[in-house]
Amino acid sequence: MENVDGDESQPGREETGNLQNLLCGKKILVVDDNRVNRIVAAGALKKYGAHVECADSGKAAIAKLEPPHTFDACFMDIQMPEMDGFEATCNIRKLEEIAKESGKIWHVPILAMTADVIQATYDECVWCKMDGYVSQPIEEEQLYKAVSQVLSRT
Repeated sequence: MENVDGDESQPGREETGNLQNLLCGKKILVVDDNRVNRIVAAGALKKYGAHVECADSGKAAIAKLEPPHTFDACFMDIQMPEMDGFEATCNIRKLEEIAKESGKIWHVPILAMTADVIQATYDECVWCKMDGYVSQPIEEEQLYKAVSQVLSRT
């Protein structure tokens, strides 16, 4: 991944502080069928003060994100057995539409998590109305950019 200033070292203190400001106190759902990936993603988010809950499947994510819920954002693995992240996101968006029809606005930013960075995967994320895309393994700079984009809209 290209660093903006060309320096390949760790992100600066300012970016780390900004991540702390963005994530501190936010409630984030991490969805991944792989336990190690859940631990790594949750650890990266908790490092900056986020309150993290985890789910191990698309169906579990839908249950946790059914309106009303208190999550500020969701990091969703897109390759899971039984129900992938795309299908889970489409179902969550349908639930949000139903809530909207009854006069309640519910929208949780959903960021795809995947090691697959091909254009077709990105296009699928857009099609199912995901709000962002984070490649794995998650790096601090990438996490900052993704989180700042989705949380600045809320």
